[in-house]
Amino acid sequence: MCVPYRQLDSKARRRVAIGSLCLAIGLLLPRMVHPTGELEQDWLHGVCGIFLGVSIGVNLFNLRFARSCGKPQT
Repeated sequence: MCVPYRQLDSKARRRVAIGSLCLAIGLLLPRMVHPTGELEQDWLHGVCGIFLGVSIGVNLFNLRFARSCGKPQT
């Protein structure tokens, strides 16, 4: 079941924006920064991996939260 973006509450919209921003940073950072050595390249890959991991975590949290909002509480 899809929840349209306009029907999300303000907290969920903010989390979607944070997840999208982290995804964009994680994907575009290697294109913008050109490391000179192996150590700098390893650090860059680590930082990009952290941003991608945060993006995946936030987006999965949003999916779980959006699915549980429509269920009636017992």
